[in-house]
Amino acid sequence: MKKLLVLVLGLTAATTTYAQQLNVPKNKQFEYTTRNTQHGTFTSDEQFTYAFKSLGKNAAGNTVFDCKLVRAVIKSGSEGKTILNTDSIYNTSLNSTGVLFPMAMLNKSFTVVVSPKGKVISVNGVIPALKNVLSSWNLTPEIEKQLLHNSDKAFEGTMQGLFFQFPEKSLAITPQWESKDSGAKFKLGSRNAKALTFNSSKVDTSGFSIQGKYNVDPISGLIQNAQTDSKFGKAGDGSTAKYSDGVKSSQKISASTTKPIPDTAWTNMAVKFSYWSTAIKNQLGYDSVKMLSAFKAYDQKYSNDRYYMLSKLGMIQQLDGDESYKIYDSLLLLTPNKYLEQTHHLFNKLGSALDKQGPMAAYDVSKYVYKDVSFYEWIQNSMSQSFLSDEGKPNPSAGKAYELLELFMKDKDPLYQQQVRPLYLWVASEKNQQNKALLIKNAAAFAKMDDTQMQSGNGGRYALLLHSILVKAEARTEADSLLNSTIKKLEKYTADAKNPNHYADQNILAYAWYLKYQSALSKDSTQALQYLAKAADYSPKGNNEKAHISFYDRVFLKSKESYRQDYIDKLLSSGNEKLALKLIVVDINANPENLPEMQKIYKTRFPGKDFKSFFIQDVMASWNAAPDFKLKNIDGKEHALADYKNKWLILDFWGTWCGPCKEELPSVNKFYTELAAGKHGDNNFLSIACNDQENKVKSFIAQNKYSIPVAMSDNKVERDYKITGYPSKILISPEGKMMNVQFGKDWKAILNQLNTIYSMN
Repeated sequence: MKKLLVLVLGLTAATTTYAQQLNVPKNKQFEYTTRNTQHGTFTSDEQFTYAFKSLGKNAAGNTVFDCKLVRAVIKSGSEGKTILNTDSIYNTSLNSTGVLFPMAMLNKSFTVVVSPKGKVISVNGVIPALKNVLSSWNLTPEIEKQLLHNSDKAFEGTMQGLFFQFPEKSLAITPQWESKDSGAKFKLGSRNAKALTFNSSKVDTSGFSIQGKYNVDPISGLIQNAQTDSKFGKAGDGSTAKYSDGVKSSQKISASTTKPIPDTAWTNMAVKFSYWSTAIKNQLGYDSVKMLSAFKAYDQKYSNDRYYMLSKLGMIQQLDGDESYKIYDSLLLLTPNKYLEQTHHLFNKLGSALDKQGPMAAYDVSKYVYKDVSFYEWIQNSMSQSFLSDEGKPNPSAGKAYELLELFMKDKDPLYQQQVRPLYLWVASEKNQQNKALLIKNAAAFAKMDDTQMQSGNGGRYALLLHSILVKAEARTEADSLLNSTIKKLEKYTADAKNPNHYADQNILAYAWYLKYQSALSKDSTQALQYLAKAADYSPKGNNEKAHISFYDRVFLKSKESYRQDYIDKLLSSGNEKLALKLIVVDINANPENLPEMQKIYKTRFPGKDFKSFFIQDVMASWNAAPDFKLKNIDGKEHALADYKNKWLILDFWGTWCGPCKEELPSVNKFYTELAAGKHGDNNFLSIACNDQENKVKSFIAQNKYSIPVAMSDNKVERDYKITGYPSKILISPEGKMMNVQFGKDWKAILNQLNTIYSMN
């Protein structure tokens, strides 16, 4: 009996050596800093610091805390770019709604009531504080609703994560238990006078797992530090987690420290100038009257603020009209280059600075952008055109452009020379066409040029331009040698799938082989035809092989997009009908606008055959089945691909944010009105608004009195149809097959041609 009594007493003593509950004295102040790092396809790193002050216990015995969010740091993307740091609020990026809640709640008081066992009973004051701020921000209804919803129960969960929940029974009796709320299993680990250690784990049927470790103060019951590691595994249907592989979280307690006082005036301006606010907008976009009023209110105070200046530029740029462009351009020139760093505005400023401020000003701008792909695009697509003559007359901007080119060539950074040396060699040759020795020297420089300079400076374009100059100068041997060496290099670049410009190089290569064909035509017709076959083979076989820069290459080289039709003509003339028919199929799919010409060629060469049968059995057989979709109309009606059987269907992909889309919508609406009246054959039409908001689309359609049927994208349909730009039209056959091309302005003519073919007997 005595032994049993000793055992019970020993157990009682043990239970009093470590905390059984939360025991925070009144007026105690502390801070919790949490960090959540998400890894996987989507990455983020978020740190939040909450300042607590105990207000003592209420009548129910629960501890009441006054709490404030006093610091937030949010990083996003694989590079860990900081989009919010409340210690330096002026560098905030408002491209994500994730920054709005911490900006709104920064330093705002709310109360948290916690039970003795660590369960959060209530969080009060968050919604009123949030509503008070949101009312002045004029956020869109969807965003405001989202913020208020997430801040209700979700924020209560955030607060619960800061407090350790003890089991109902004594830890001595239940050192292991399962949380009724989360289903996680907890186990008491090591314990001493300074800390209690708890381990937790959870694994569910979906593959989600979480492991945690908590160090708790044995006197106050507050978590001193904690770490958890969550892994999402696979969903129940076997698919992997869509955006994230898991989250690593940590929490640490510290004494209260002084934080910077929030600049609420700047925050209010920044949010009102963001995409998420309607403060300076009407139903269709930015309102010029509201905009000018805002500029008048903020210009004096924020004229040296980077965010304000960039926002102002962005807003003005979205207004229509020549006057808006002039205002944008003048403001752009006044904006410091350092403010424009890592924005598209620097690209725009290059040309304006060169034209209005001179070569040195443009050179200064280039220092902030020359390592970016936009600098390459500006050199090749804009600046280089200064050296093209206008009907034999020199371009008046050529002098400034040449001075700038020389500044680039003299720069010590080799990246400049890599990007401009091919252009420089051509310009020098163009200026000195009578200097045959210089032309030959420059041709040799191209032949010896390494791959880095050739590719970085679009060397294929300028080598072929120099080839043309050499031919005119009657340096035929050197011209042929340059052409051969250029073809060899371009073939290597085209074969390299990792080369981001391999389709552009391929399109130049097609022209290079056409030059070989022209050169050999008078000497060896058989050999010449082989060269033409090469030119046809390297010509684009579809939209995916039509590089944007190729348009500019053709302007310089005076080349064609495709040499397939030239080859088809030669094949038919020589009697090789089988190969010609195969190439006609390829050409129709690659260039549907050539359909009338291909039909004409077919009827001329094969008068006894049916083009409609050829089109259905050969051309359409190469098309892919149109991906299924199920979308809701802005009026609630559901649209599915199956609803449009047995007729041609035009799918129109657009958005209210897209300038070219809005420009063409009057003609699109007119087409649909005529279609409904039976003027465009027996066809179907469906418009799909992408990356847009339903209420904005509704307002836009109503205000413009458009009658087109508009479905809202599910953010999947444009990926399924591989839409690469807006506006885009996709034509789907009555058999449910998709024409393998995205249409621009030619879609009506092509649709009419398809209807004509289908109506043939």
